[in-house]
Amino acid sequence: MRGHIRIMLVAIAMIATSVARVEASWENDERAEIALTAADFQKLDTFEGHLLAKADSVFVKKEYRSAIAEYNAFMEQYPKSTATAYALLRRGRCLHLDNKRFEAIKAYNEVLDYFPNAVSYASAALFYIGLCHFQNGDSVAAVKSWTEMVQDEDYRKNNLAAVALCRLGDLFMRQSKFEEAGKYYAQAAVDFRNSNPEVARFTMEQALGIFIRLRPDEPKLADFYQKALTFHGNPDKPNPSDYWYSVKDNVRRFGNFNENEKTQRADYYRYWSGVMADKLPQDDEFQLALAEFNLSVDGDRAKWTQHLDRQFASLQKPGNYSRVIRWVQAFGDQKAKSQEYFSKLNFSEMNNAQVESLIRILFDSVKDGALARNTYDKLQQGKWTDGDRSRLADFLMHRDEVLMERICADMTDKDFGRARLMRYYHWRRNAVKALPLAAELVRLPAYAKEACWIQAEMLQQLQKYQEALAAYQLSDRPPESLYRIADCYRALGKNEQALAQLREIESFFKDHASEAALRIAFVYSDLKDTKQYVASLRGIMKKYPQSGESNVAFEKLKGMGLKPGGGVDAN
Repeated sequence: MRGHIRIMLVAIAMIATSVARVEASWENDERAEIALTAADFQKLDTFEGHLLAKADSVFVKKEYRSAIAEYNAFMEQYPKSTATAYALLRRGRCLHLDNKRFEAIKAYNEVLDYFPNAVSYASAALFYIGLCHFQNGDSVAAVKSWTEMVQDEDYRKNNLAAVALCRLGDLFMRQSKFEEAGKYYAQAAVDFRNSNPEVARFTMEQALGIFIRLRPDEPKLADFYQKALTFHGNPDKPNPSDYWYSVKDNVRRFGNFNENEKTQRADYYRYWSGVMADKLPQDDEFQLALAEFNLSVDGDRAKWTQHLDRQFASLQKPGNYSRVIRWVQAFGDQKAKSQEYFSKLNFSEMNNAQVESLIRILFDSVKDGALARNTYDKLQQGKWTDGDRSRLADFLMHRDEVLMERICADMTDKDFGRARLMRYYHWRRNAVKALPLAAELVRLPAYAKEACWIQAEMLQQLQKYQEALAAYQLSDRPPESLYRIADCYRALGKNEQALAQLREIESFFKDHASEAALRIAFVYSDLKDTKQYVASLRGIMKKYPQSGESNVAFEKLKGMGLKPGGGVDAN
């Protein structure tokens, strides 16, 4: 049933993620059996408790027909027990779980008829009546039962009411009755915000998807916000500023449309830009988003530019360079406008944090690497730490090799700078530049092992296997280095030495034994030594029957039309 949500909200990727995350929670709530309340348990005498515990033990074993007899015996012997409503509910559950759903409905109705005020059991009975109807294919009757449950002030406190609300929302979603679905999703998000936060987060996403995307309705959204205490993961006191920020963020989040949905896209942003038009004029981020939404409606780039210019001029104060940088970012690859705002910067009055922020923006938003490199020169190196440089290096390594080299050279700790650059070239698989650095750093105790490993990998990449062997032997990183040594021996045609190395791993590294054994088998396969290959595969199944490699060996033997020859997998 829940699969239809993914179809209905295919354009809302975030909701699809929530669906997958919450399904287990639903099933747990439905399958977690209602227990006897502590208050009712306290009222049982010794013999009542013993007989009821016996019935429960049979129920837990899933021997439902025998459990029915035990619960019946309890009710016959103790007809006025405080646990009678519980026993009746369990009798209904036995029938339900034994797929006798029509009889189960009669048993559940007995709980409602005779014990309507035993809230824990009566509310569960009403939920399970709805579930029986649903499982019988009668959605109308299911909706009736679940609606009755969630509308009762006492019954809807049961955790199963969260599931009932989710299922009601789902049923109406499937019928494209989005307003009804939104009502039940919103109620679940409000009622179970604290007691069942996983379901509440899911239903909040569903409700937002309806009120924002499927049936845009700002008044309903505002009402939902007031009741749900913001749209964030944890409760908070609502305030107007936070509400409109949430609107802005969620409108953008749900506003992804396909190329063939241009009309829907324009209608969507027309509605939301309309309701946002006179809100938060002093808030830059809100106004930038509003300009973006208007652009999605009319595509008028000139109007968008005027909006941004007007907003900047209305609030700009001398020396607020962070705001100027934000406008450089806002105009992005609109070269003339981003350059116009860039020219407003006075680097002599800016701090390093602002310059670093600008460098990042010039790379990612403005797409001007040359300007970013020139801006790097504006940093006050004397007021910058190697930690600051390393942070920017993490960013630059994916974007610009020239500036990466410069920032590593500027490190105060020159050895650290060379190590940082060595790691970068290793990551880029640039052996020509990595090897000279590794050769220098291998002499320094702080970097020797790492440099030796990088040296070995780069030599192996260059197919200098004999030199790589020596470096791996010095790297002291077993068993990884031993595997690499075996690979180098094989590349040199020294298969016996490779096999000996792999056998060493199998003998001395227990956690890698099965993997090493499988690699040995593959060596024989490459050597066309079918006899040893088959023997090795069978050996893996015998020595490591529970391993993943045993499964691989089984499939390989099966593919060759051979019997496994023993081991758990052979059975």
